Amino acid sequence: MGPGVSDPPEPVPRSAGRWAVAVAAGTQMMVVLDTAVLAIALPRMAADLHIPTGALPWVMNAYALPFAAFLLLGGRIADLVGPVATLRIGLAVFAAASAGAGLAPSLGVLLACRGLQGLGGAMLSPASLALLTRSTAAGTERERAIAVWGVTASVGASASALFGGLLTQTLGWRWVLLINVAIAPLLAAAGRGLPRDVSHEKRPEGLDLVGMSLLVIAFGGIDLAATATGGGSQPLRSILAGGVAAAALGGLVMAERRVRHPLLPLRLLRSPRVAYTNAAAVALLAGTAATTYYTTLYAQDVSGLAPLTTAVCMLPATVSSVLTARAVPRLVVAVGTRNCRTAGPVLVALAQLGLAAGEHSHVEFAALIPLLVVQAVGSSISVITLTSSATRSLPAHQAGLAGGLITVSGQSGASIGLATLTGLAAALTATVDGSTAAARSAAIVGQVTIALPLGAVLATAAALLARRIPPGEAGSPQAGAPAGDTGQ
Repeated sequence: MGPGVSDPPEPVPRSAGRWAVAVAAGTQMMVVLDTAVLAIALPRMAADLHIPTGALPWVMNAYALPFAAFLLLGGRIADLVGPVATLRIGLAVFAAASAGAGLAPSLGVLLACRGLQGLGGAMLSPASLALLTRSTAAGTERERAIAVWGVTASVGASASALFGGLLTQTLGWRWVLLINVAIAPLLAAAGRGLPRDVSHEKRPEGLDLVGMSLLVIAFGGIDLAATATGGGSQPLRSILAGGVAAAALGGLVMAERRVRHPLLPLRLLRSPRVAYTNAAAVALLAGTAATTYYTTLYAQDVSGLAPLTTAVCMLPATVSSVLTARAVPRLVVAVGTRNCRTAGPVLVALAQLGLAAGEHSHVEFAALIPLLVVQAVGSSISVITLTSSATRSLPAHQAGLAGGLITVSGQSGASIGLATLTGLAAALTATVDGSTAAARSAAIVGQVTIALPLGAVLATAAALLARRIPPGEAGSPQAGAPAGDTGQ
């Protein structure tokens, strides 16, 4: 997800703007590709490194947690030093961490490198969005650029599923991580053709290190509290971690009121449009976080499909997402942004309930494909319309912060949602943690019947929140609003 913002004072040349959009879209594709590819490889990775079912979500969360926690800082750095410089630094970190993760001999090393990957991604995502918004004029040009960015990410997810399945089945799961070592230098080379600073605006000053530290502590506490659901001392650890997270969030609110250059200006959240848009993003991504995780495990560990076959079966959903992204602007004009924002999460919720029922009944994986398509369509509608809501919330000089704000909402929801849904599902199902193939299959099916219905509840909450997003802010620029953004 990402923002668009109001007009920069001086537009950049059209050729430079197009090149900047291409680099921004390619960078986002790499970030999306990494996550989608890894999901296909999880079962093989678990078998190779002897990762128990209960610990497997941490392979995803080890990336998602620092990614979410450092996104706002990444956006601020992009505002301070420029998106091009931030992209170069992020690409170097991301490539080095990918190499370490691909060569990891144990779960501990893998998780540490995944954390560094998350840090690199937290610089790349808001920087790419700042590059895109600063290099395009508000209105049709920027709406088209955002559509290109979104469609490119969807194409990346589609291609990466097939590519990941092929790599995992032929060369092994490690290559789904090592491939980034080749992609990152190509993007860095492409970035050399960009101007040093595509914006002529005065940049903000200062980094809020205190706010950053408190935000990281808060995210860590929330994730630990969500995953500490087992027996023994785990409930106590959950309570302590939750207390630490609450204290850190309280400290963050007080600190942000006093510092000169806050990481998260609290005035932004006073806007109903900003508040409801970001709350809906949190709920939606939290609700869908466990779907790909459990779908991949069900396909390979329950239905017995090979990684490449799994990827092929998921292709209709990803293609549907791309086609939907192209159709959303026309759909918005036809029925209105508000109706689209509401319908998207509702489709997601219905699809998750159907997936839970089907997997509980041990249906063939092919029977689940239509439901995966419905969820992909709903997710695509939701992401694009929520992104459109965020695009008219912040001024141009906060482009990096805008990218960080809306993306951190989605990523924090995904990280916490995956940890919470998988943790609760594991705690509420009395199954052996994957000591045998049959036990692992039973554990997956049992957890699906808990996690996916809870995800449907969260998606429904996202629909209600999205319905309450105001059609516009008093006094805010609306020049770039599409015709269908009537709030109907």
